[in-house]
Amino acid sequence: MRKYFRFFGTISGTTLVTRTLLSILMLFPVLILLIFWWTNTFLNLMGLTLSEAGKIDQKEANKFGEELGIKIAENPPDFFSEVLINTGFIWYILLIALIIPVILFWLANLYKRVSAIFISNRKKIFFSIIFIEIVLLILSFLISKILFSILVIFKSVVFISLVIYPSPIGEHEG
Repeated sequence: MRKYFRFFGTISGTTLVTRTLLSILMLFPVLILLIFWWTNTFLNLMGLTLSEAGKIDQKEANKFGEELGIKIAENPPDFFSEVLINTGFIWYILLIALIIPVILFWLANLYKRVSAIFISNRKKIFFSIIFIEIVLLILSFLISKILFSILVIFKSVVFISLVIYPSPIGEHEG
């Protein structure tokens, strides 16, 4: 199991595709955690517990939804800062604990594929790809959404190139 998280060895393009699909599957626990977190947050705002939530009718739920929508529309920063302040520390720990393995898995696989294609300059190319992705991601949040589209296009081109480009290595170990 540890070999999947190590930053040495090489992998083929088809293995990269397979491991990318696996990393997407690894994100499902994160999605489930976020759904539970939002459910818990909204129930807390309603003043309800999970067992009491099953007893409210649709009319009460709609009323709460309208009130919550008005509260968010009036002052979004205050609402979201209140939500984050009232979120327990354990939620953050769980989120980080679930995301870190996915990130390490993806970075290790990216490094292994870059190592298979660019043997002599693998570290420079790997860190260049990561640097460009991080810069584009930060700029897309700060400046405009068009940069997010550029980020998606960049990531897609890099991924397709890594999958299609043949590596000079015959047997891959990684």
